Amino acid sequence: MLLMKVCRLINYTGLGNYWNEGSGNCYLTISLSAYIIMVLLENLAACFGDFPKVEKNSAVMFSVIHNTVLAKMFLLLYYKKSIRKLNIEMAELGADMEDDVIMNKQHKKIKYGLLLYFVSVYLSLLAYGVDSLRKCVTEGTPFYTVVTYYPGYDSTTYVASVLRVFFYMTWLYMMLPMMAADCLPIVHLIIMAYKFITLCNHFKKISKEFRRNKTNTRKESAILKLKLGCMQGILMHRKLNLLLKEVNRVFGMIMSLQVCESSAVAVLLLLRLAISPRQNVTDAIMTYTFVTSLFILLALNLWNAGEITYQASLLSFDIYSCGWHLCDSFPQHQKDVKHLVLVSTAQAQKSLILKAFAIQELSYATFVSVARLTYSIFAVFYK
Repeated sequence: MLLMKVCRLINYTGLGNYWNEGSGNCYLTISLSAYIIMVLLENLAACFGDFPKVEKNSAVMFSVIHNTVLAKMFLLLYYKKSIRKLNIEMAELGADMEDDVIMNKQHKKIKYGLLLYFVSVYLSLLAYGVDSLRKCVTEGTPFYTVVTYYPGYDSTTYVASVLRVFFYMTWLYMMLPMMAADCLPIVHLIIMAYKFITLCNHFKKISKEFRRNKTNTRKESAILKLKLGCMQGILMHRKLNLLLKEVNRVFGMIMSLQVCESSAVAVLLLLRLAISPRQNVTDAIMTYTFVTSLFILLALNLWNAGEITYQASLLSFDIYSCGWHLCDSFPQHQKDVKHLVLVSTAQAQKSLILKAFAIQELSYATFVSVARLTYSIFAVFYK
């Protein structure tokens, strides 16, 4: 199952087991301890460190980013039991209705979307390493990527150099649980959108079967089968609504923090690019790849949340078009199916919209608005 595979990969990153009560607590403790120590050193560097302007700005920026990510990781751990329960329910719901073609599209969307995010992040990290190495060789400055309070900027000892390289390698590892914290809500959003696609296809399927069988001598059997299919679809729709509320409860704050983090840090990076007197190739690549990774993360959240809203909006038409009006030969059956269809259609017409901080909609339009706002703020400060 897809969710089980995703949870297994997340467990390998050191963020914990979100599928069952299996092992991994020791690995989680070590991983989280290393992350907290690194973030603490970054916070000390941002608050009390004596660094040049560029390194000081980097210390402040990464301190903000990594504190936000740490908050998201703690939120995931806080909701771990709820996420495990949610995963089981999502995996089981509508499993007998799923189509292989639709599931392959779902797998590809998750696979390539997360792979794109993974590649963009590590391209940015490698660009940071290459740019720092270039400055170290050509300008004689210390090798700095992630800025920590210790060792100090003026320290040129062998131990200090080894520690800086070690912190960079640790940073490369730390990105795995950080990205896992970002990707888990995205996976749930994509799966929920495809659950609604599966439900729409279920109503199309029972409608096609009924129209094909209603001309046979056993028309009453076709009507009863339509009635049963409608009841199954309505029950799944009700459970989907409950699961979506649970997804919003568990991951709502995490997705809200992701939106704020992506837009705010993108502005800071663009300003850094604008106010720099000269931009070499590696510095420009470093900044652009970082901005790209942030906007990919923002798009994966907002687009997939918007996809849920869109797919849910299509459901009412498919329910109403199931063929209930063709049951006129059996008035009692027609009345029962009509009642089911009208109630479920009315329920499906209610907009399902995820919101950040219960205020801002997570949708396609919001992504465009955030992108425009980010550029507007950058343009104002640049001028």
